Amino acid sequence: MDEGFSCLNCSGRACEFETGENPPQCVGGAAAALHDEVRARYAEPENRRIMKAAVVSSSKCGNLTRVQETIEFARLVGARKIGIATCTMLIGESHILGGLLEQAGFEVYGVACKVEGNHRSDLDLVLEDGVEGPVLCNPVMQARLLAEAGTDLNVVMGLCVGHDVLFYKYTKAPTTTLVTKDHVTAHNACAGLYGAKTVHKKRLAETIAACRADVEAGGEDA
Repeated sequence: MDEGFSCLNCSGRACEFETGENPPQCVGGAAAALHDEVRARYAEPENRRIMKAAVVSSSKCGNLTRVQETIEFARLVGARKIGIATCTMLIGESHILGGLLEQAGFEVYGVACKVEGNHRSDLDLVLEDGVEGPVLCNPVMQARLLAEAGTDLNVVMGLCVGHDVLFYKYTKAPTTTLVTKDHVTAHNACAGLYGAKTVHKKRLAETIAACRADVEAGGEDA
């Protein structure tokens, strides 16, 4: 396998439709070496249950909203108690989701990102100008409280980039995402991709240039 080649360099159609037209440097070469190890993972009871539910729910996804598909998946996976890890800015939407889940027969427990009132000084993250700033998100506590509540499945509702990473790292229950936060596009993150050469082109170029300069300089100290 050519390490400079990835699936992003390919249309993916050769794999999806098994045309046999995979390029010689295809990532599938590396996958073949891991086949037995990975296939064994799917045989593990929890993974098999999740994969089976995903196969069934995804077969209907063309006719279901993401909300409907999440409810269907939760049913198929046998969940009884569902946790919602929500941004405080999406409490209203999470309340609607919780109500729909309860109507579907699930027990619901939600934890908002500002729980416990973290501050920059608590985490040694005070800005250079000494400004304390607003209450910080607490994704690790969200994950811990949902684990304490004994949720079978968690749903992420708009956690910030980075905060979602920490939540996924510490969550104990299987987790899916319903909403990805994007203030500019009303939480439609793909709009930032579709507009990369049009409406968002200039601002995106500025972000990329600043990031590239930082990466080439060795990156910001943690």
